[in-house]
Amino acid sequence: MSVKGLVDHFRRDLDDHEAERTIDALVLVRRVVKVSPVGAGDEKDLNSERVKRQLLDKIGLLLCDDGASM
Repeated sequence: MSVKGLVDHFRRDLDDHEAERTIDALVLVRRVVKVSPVGAGDEKDLNSERVKRQLLDKIGLLLCDDGASM
């Protein structure tokens, strides 16, 4: 499997100082190109990305199953 990006969810909202420290730490991780904060009110965007990823995973499994049975 190849992964192009990740979305992290925190247990609670971070204040600006905590968010900046977290972003700085993530940028230091090898192969990380970009880190962008998502506002606490952007739950709709996060949920739509999660649903999209789940659907793509299910479609991938269906395609793998179809190819295996041929």
